[in-house]
Amino acid sequence: MIDDVPLPDEAQGAPEAAGGVPSVDLRINRRERAAEAPSLGWRAVARNLGFKVKQGPAELAAAELGSARSLIRLSRWQRSVGILVANPKGGVGKTPLSLAIGGCFATTRGGGTVVVEVADDPGALSVRSEGRANVGVAELLRDLDQIRGAGHLAGYVSQQTSYASVIGTVGDREPLSGEDVKRITSKIDEFFPVRVMDTGNQPSSSAFHGALDVTDVLVIPVLDALDALQGAMQLLRHLHQGGGHAAHLARNAIVVRTHDGRPEDAEVSAYADELIEKAGIRAVYHLPMDHHIAERTTLVYGQLAPATKDAITRLTAGVVEQLNTELRKAQ
Repeated sequence: MIDDVPLPDEAQGAPEAAGGVPSVDLRINRRERAAEAPSLGWRAVARNLGFKVKQGPAELAAAELGSARSLIRLSRWQRSVGILVANPKGGVGKTPLSLAIGGCFATTRGGGTVVVEVADDPGALSVRSEGRANVGVAELLRDLDQIRGAGHLAGYVSQQTSYASVIGTVGDREPLSGEDVKRITSKIDEFFPVRVMDTGNQPSSSAFHGALDVTDVLVIPVLDALDALQGAMQLLRHLHQGGGHAAHLARNAIVVRTHDGRPEDAEVSAYADELIEKAGIRAVYHLPMDHHIAERTTLVYGQLAPATKDAITRLTAGVVEQLNTELRKAQ
């Protein structure tokens, strides 16, 4: 029997009214024209002959992805936006997911995205990213007051083939504080409209709370495993107890259920469904097994399997739609 993991009353409450809830509806702004579905196979032939034929599953999926890409590409904000990828349990895929979301943003929008390490202690972001910069987060923090332009800042990033930029840790460094995180993100926000933050495993740390303060959308990766689920619920309880902006992020968190090829127990998967529903999470995405991610080596966005990139595109569109909702409410 699997023990239940209780959540605060607020997390178990009824869903919020429509408008404050992250949606997986991938419609774009009515002023923009949605991408047209391609004509595929015999349906295209039939249409060309004048027959009325409904779109098939492949055409509907292509139309959905086209709309998702349009939403990602065309959305604009009046300030830089921050996405935080977090789960106190290690090994759930925070770093590859951060790189994948950043890669999708940058590939679709033609750059303008930075993935930055905001963990209190050094993480694996620089190891998993392409290229090897000579400097990173610690050196940027040291030289922050001297950064005067994009060209200067470029010396502190690893450029990815996806057009994303990465700022990780090179060698050893002192733990980051919350104030350090806020100073770093404030500077890079001068040059990047989209910031994806890769966190560590200590939600009580100063660095984590500094990252929360500059976050618009929280993304929580989980596996169908008890320890990963416990970490996610732990995080949500911690945020609800913090109240204010932290609790708002928890109520509107996006959960990504990653599948890494390890056996998944049906009872645990059902329990995951139950926990996520109890937590009031309504935006849930699945990331399929991908051998390139499972290699645990340098992650190249272009080498992800097509199904993985499609899943990341849908997830990123969901993040964008929530960003649009959050920033509209703030106006």
